[in-house]
Amino acid sequence: MTDRETIESMLYELATPQKMGSFFVNNATADFLLIRPSGNPISAKGFEEMMSSGDVVQEKAEITKIHKFEFLSADVAMCVFTLGAKFSYKGTPNDDLPTVTSIFKKINGIWKIHWMQRSTGDSDLSLWD
Repeated sequence: MTDRETIESMLYELATPQKMGSFFVNNATADFLLIRPSGNPISAKGFEEMMSSGDVVQEKAEITKIHKFEFLSADVAMCVFTLGAKFSYKGTPNDDLPTVTSIFKKINGIWKIHWMQRSTGDSDLSLWD
């Protein structure tokens, strides 16, 4: 697989409801942070704990569209994508369409996700055309 194919494969794995909770623990750098729509950060371990707490019940997740993919160097890549996510949080249903910015780093020959920032769940895909 090419580096791009490897990273895209990681994104599609992230968008698997059964794997989403543990994805970052298994595929992120030690200093990874996910910035939530509130602006508050969460670590890979914190995300895993949140997803396994029972508060979040994932029904569906999918990469709707990759808007931008760019290698910033041989060992750093940036990807902006829209993620369709249907889930409930503490019993409240959500059918979200957030845009996500992600940064990947290649460490010792292995691609890891280093940073991710998620927008609110109401992205307008027509604005990306």
